[in-house]
Amino acid sequence: MSEYSFTIEQVKKLYIGKGACCRCGCGGEYIYPSDELGLIESNAKRIERYLKKFASGKYPVDAQEAGAYDIYEIDLSRSGNTDRVATLYIAK
Repeated sequence: MSEYSFTIEQVKKLYIGKGACCRCGCGGEYIYPSDELGLIESNAKRIERYLKKFASGKYPVDAQEAGAYDIYEIDLSRSGNTDRVATLYIAK
């Protein structure tokens, strides 16, 4: 299993939701660490929890490049059917 360590400053957004569907938001939610006014503390805490999962080495990490982002995804489902994933969008 791969371990990936990121900082909150690198994260542009985090998707948490269904894995076997589009990423428009209908199957989950997007969490943004900041807005035009600065860091959103409650969102940053949630993102930090998921960053620990990416760094734990417990989950296989799928990495890919897509346009302006590098995308990293872990399957959080207990069944192994990608019914729940966490997807990090990291700006290049």
